[in-house]
Amino acid sequence: MNTQLNTKALAFAGAIASAVLTLVCFTIYALAGRPDPWMALFIGSGPTALGWVIGIVELGLVGALLGGVVGAVYNRFTKTAA
Repeated sequence: MNTQLNTKALAFAGAIASAVLTLVCFTIYALAGRPDPWMALFIGSGPTALGWVIGIVELGLVGALLGGVVGAVYNRFTKTAA
């Protein structure tokens, strides 16, 4: 059994999942007519179309980083356990 995770695939999946989650959150707040409290945490993100794109891209990059780190750490621990 191959216990190694494909780090690139996991990073890509993390990027897509984070971007979609961000889009859903921004949309919920836009439909509710309220400002997104998380938007202020991201550089350049704001209640405009470009601000949305910046926020989605930034969260996608965060998801890619987290997915890559999870894959690398998992692969490291499976090598030491084997």
